Amino acid sequence: MAKKRRQGNDGASKRGGAAPAGNPMLIQVGPDFYDEAALAEALVIDGAPAEVAMVRRLREEGRLVALGTADQQWIHPTWQVRDGALLPGLDAVLAAFAGQPAWSVALWLTTAHDDLDGATPAQALADGIASVAELAAATAHRWAN
Repeated sequence: MAKKRRQGNDGASKRGGAAPAGNPMLIQVGPDFYDEAALAEALVIDGAPAEVAMVRRLREEGRLVALGTADQQWIHPTWQVRDGALLPGLDAVLAAFAGQPAWSVALWLTTAHDDLDGATPAQALADGIASVAELAAATAHRWAN
């Protein structure tokens, strides 16, 4: 069964859909997003889909990329989930950026970096490159100063 898509006021797809062609920031950060329910379905805990309450707890703890929209919804880039789990190391990267704007962090995660041989931090996490957390900490330090 295909997942439903609905558009928010800011044009972000809310249920496993793609970002609209006219919004470059959404395209870079996504281009595909989950709403809370779809993310819960994508995450597997003890062999079963997670509950929406788990997604909310992970968001509140800063352990996943959660982006607030203009229409007061949360969207979650799909790239952060692989094989039913959040990318290994994502929590350490997000912890380094604690207190920084989520959209800025999401853009950083999806921007190619010379220190990662031209890969994005999200790609590097998916490839198991441990130095992403160090790069995140150094970047967060520069942002804070």
